[in-house]
Amino acid sequence: MQSNILRLTIVVTALLLSSCSSKNDLKNQITIKVNSIDSETKQLRINRFDSVEVRKEGIGYLMKTFNTVGKYVTDSTGSVKIKIDCREEYQIRVYGLHAYGGDNFEKEELKDGQKVNIEVVPNQIY
Repeated sequence: MQSNILRLTIVVTALLLSSCSSKNDLKNQITIKVNSIDSETKQLRINRFDSVEVRKEGIGYLMKTFNTVGKYVTDSTGSVKIKIDCREEYQIRVYGLHAYGGDNFEKEELKDGQKVNIEVVPNQIY
């Protein structure tokens, strides 16, 4: 009888702890808008449908590692909305047809609703 009560207590405690952590995770979720900007014209890359790769800092021994957490495609306006955790460090990379660009963002540097402009430079093949 006592073992059943102990098991039930452990299960209830685990459920309470998991529900608390998920509420904190949702609290730290922010939405940012990534804009793909042409480096020459300084305008949005309209109708280019660039690929946006989001990488989050991972565990590394001597160097930082960044694991891919999402891949997105910009819409016809040259932008995409992404949900991320504001407590993590991110790399955001944009890849287009013969063009690329990217930037790094420290922990809590990005705010909810922020617009992030990633300048895309042409990939010159020599």
